[in-house]
Amino acid sequence: MAGYREAQAIVLRVQEHAESDRRVTLLTPGGHLTARAPGARKAKSRLGSILQPAAVVEVTLYEKGRTPTITGVSSIEAFRPLQEDLMRLSAAQVLLEICDVTVGEEDAVKPFLTLAQALRRLSEAEDPAAAWLQGELALLGAYGWGLQLDRCASCGGELAPPLKYPVDFGGFACRRCAHAGGVGASERAVEALRAAGRMEAPGEAGTEARALLHLTWQAHLEGALRSVAFAESVFGA
Repeated sequence: MAGYREAQAIVLRVQEHAESDRRVTLLTPGGHLTARAPGARKAKSRLGSILQPAAVVEVTLYEKGRTPTITGVSSIEAFRPLQEDLMRLSAAQVLLEICDVTVGEEDAVKPFLTLAQALRRLSEAEDPAAAWLQGELALLGAYGWGLQLDRCASCGGELAPPLKYPVDFGGFACRRCAHAGGVGASERAVEALRAAGRMEAPGEAGTEARALLHLTWQAHLEGALRSVAFAESVFGA
């Protein structure tokens, strides 16, 4: 049945469509959807100026057929620092891609709120690398894949080195559980993830900790995140 409805949303992705339109992928508390933004490619379009990746918006949707049409939009948070700083923008693209490829047509209140908080933190933080790691770890938990960081994920014992990280264990394996396989991981990387969980700076092992999380996403999503390589190149420059 055709009709109008309003929804808060985070813009995940924007694509050109037809001569002057755009297709906009949105994350809402009610789930994941793609809508048409008519005329959004025109220079003076209000829809086009507001519907930018990472923006938190209020949209009016006209629902008829398979693809709803965005008939109105207002800005809630634009996160301008993300658009003006390449490091912040590249990290934000990773967070947006995670939600783009993970969320289906289901309740998504927790991922929605977690992504909004992560983008806000990334926009405001003095250390964007720390905010990036914090955001990824928080999203992992929001989707139900949180990591056990205090004990061995295999035997429940102390995390005594050398450590292994089997991506399907939901945490790290201690020396006694080396049979679990996985990649090697340093104690510093575990500490970096613990710090990120407390919303603190991860220290020098933040890059290793991000690499471990990216392996985790790859395992859960059955494919690597395309935006990671560019973001890592920006942060490593």
